[in-house]
Amino acid sequence: MGVVLYGEGMGQGDVFAVTKTFVSSGITTAMADITGVSSVGTILIEDIILKTDGSTGLATGTNLQISTNNAKGGALVMVTAVSGLGISKTIDGANASVSKTKVVLETGKKLTIDCTAADCTGAGTVDVTLICRRLASGAALAAA
Repeated sequence: MGVVLYGEGMGQGDVFAVTKTFVSSGITTAMADITGVSSVGTILIEDIILKTDGSTGLATGTNLQISTNNAKGGALVMVTAVSGLGISKTIDGANASVSKTKVVLETGKKLTIDCTAADCTGAGTVDVTLICRRLASGAALAAA
């Protein structure tokens, strides 16, 4: 978990990834933090990749939602059906069953995850990987 940098340093335009693993039963209808707050400048979230484990995946819940607390724009970044996140599944933004929007994460803001209708259940896991691009030199984001 944490930040993986691609390229040289922390310059404007550099691409990096942030990954956090969640246990299915830890994804509830209350929002859980994927990231801490961003610092220094804005960050473009280019894609989100969800990968489930090979034993059980996610269970219950209706939709898995990834949101931001940005001051401007819509809150929902990605929404996909929990039923599509069973054993050994990989879903990216292009394949999200409900919606996916690229978002510019504002300075001091974060991304969260939750389920709709009911809490997810079980011991399965999902890795949430954010593919990010710095829009300001030194902009930073790390897993919560």
